[in-house]
Amino acid sequence: MVKEPRYLTVKMLAEYLHISTSNIYKRITENSIPHIKMEKRVLFDREQIDQWMSCGCQSHYEFPTLKSA
Repeated sequence: MVKEPRYLTVKMLAEYLHISTSNIYKRITENSIPHIKMEKRVLFDREQIDQWMSCGCQSHYEFPTLKSA
């Protein structure tokens, strides 16, 4: 049995939600989807995405930006 990863890339999230990557990038720009920025990389916590979906895709998050040491 393959364990699903907790953190998803844009491409993985697009497949998970069955939407286009451009739709996801638009939502990132609008800060309307929970995400974590690590310099130029963007990741999504599957648990936050599931919660966001169950709340009707309404965002109440402050999105962290992580910087490398």
